[in-house]
Amino acid sequence: MAIKTLSIKGTDSHDIAQQARGALAGFQPKLLLFFASSTYENPEAALKEAFPESEIIGSSSHSEFCGSSFTSSSVSIMAMDSDSVSVVCVQVVENISAEPDLRGTLEGMHNYFGGVDEILANYERYVGLVLFESGAKAEEIFMDHLGTVTDLLFVGGSSSTADSGASLVYAKGKQYSNAAVLAVLKTTKGYDVLKTQSARILSERKLLVTKSDLRNRILYELDNRPCGEVYAEVLGVPLDEIQNYFVRNPLGVVADNEIFVRTFNEIRDGGITLHCGLPEGTEINVLEIGNIVDDTKKALDEAIPYEPACVINFNCLYRTLEIQNENKVEPYCALFSQYPSIGFSTNGEAFLGHINETSTILVIK
Repeated sequence: MAIKTLSIKGTDSHDIAQQARGALAGFQPKLLLFFASSTYENPEAALKEAFPESEIIGSSSHSEFCGSSFTSSSVSIMAMDSDSVSVVCVQVVENISAEPDLRGTLEGMHNYFGGVDEILANYERYVGLVLFESGAKAEEIFMDHLGTVTDLLFVGGSSSTADSGASLVYAKGKQYSNAAVLAVLKTTKGYDVLKTQSARILSERKLLVTKSDLRNRILYELDNRPCGEVYAEVLGVPLDEIQNYFVRNPLGVVADNEIFVRTFNEIRDGGITLHCGLPEGTEINVLEIGNIVDDTKKALDEAIPYEPACVINFNCLYRTLEIQNENKVEPYCALFSQYPSIGFSTNGEAFLGHINETSTILVIK
C-alpha cells in the first residue's frame, strides 16, 4: 500500500509519535506529512525520533481532517512510501518577512533531481508543497518570487492555531516561525490540482484598487474612493453594517474565468484589512459564497474520475467555520471518505499566489 492516513489524539507529542509508529509498523514512509493541533508542543521532533529515515513536514492547525472525520486537538498524518513518491527534497526558508532571494534554494532543489531539464522533461510527475507560517504575512511576495525562479507548481497552505499554542511550520526535526517549508515530490504516477472557492460573482461591476498597503494587507481605496463606501454601495447596505458581510461577500480577482478570493478582515486605520493583500492596479469584483458542500462535490467529481493514491485538502478556516455554522461538517467530510485523505483549516491557501476562502486540493495519482 502506497499511502496510509491516521488521525491521532494523545497526551502529548511523544504519545502521538508512539501511536503513529505502532500504526505504521512495517510501513516505510518516504514522506510523512502532518497537520497538528497547536496544542501539541514540537510534534516534529517526536515524529522524527519515531521515523528517523523519513522526510517529515507539517504545520500547526486550528482543526484537522482525515478521511471522513473532522477533529480538533488531534494530529492528521499521511505517510507516503516509494510506490507513490519516489524522491522527496525538503528545504526550509527562514525569515520570509525579509523577502529572501529564492534562487539559490530552488537551484539546489532542481539539482537534487538532476537539474531543470530533468524536471521539465517529466513535468507531469513533479509537484511542490509549500507550508507557510502565517504570522509572517509574507505569502503574497514569497509566491511571486517563487514563480520567477521555478516552473514547478507549488500548492499548500498557511498555518493556523487552536485556542492555545503558536503558529508554526515543521521540518528537519525542528519547528519554525516566520518561515516556509518547501518540498518537491517526484510522484510515480503524476498528480492533479483542483481549486474550489464556492464563490461566484455577485456584481459584474469592476472595481479598481487605487490605494493599498500590500505588505500590511490594508485596502484603502477602490475607484479613488474609500473602499468601505464603494463596497457598501455595491452590496446596497449601510456603511456601518459592512463588517457583517465580509465573509459572505468577499472580493475576487477574476482571470480567465478563474476566481481568486480575497476576504476582508476588519476596519482599521482608515481602511480595511485583508487576509490576502491586493496590489494597486488590480481589478476586483464583489463575490457571494454559494453552497460549499455541493460545489466541492462537483469539483471533486469532475477532477478525479479515477481512483487516486491520496488527496490533500488545504481548506480555508473561513470555509470550516461556514460548514460548522450551517451544520454541514458531516456531509462535507463524507465527500473525502472515498479517498485516503487528510487536510487542515488554513489561514490561506497557495496556488499560483496566495488566496483564501478556498479549498486547494492536491491529488496524487
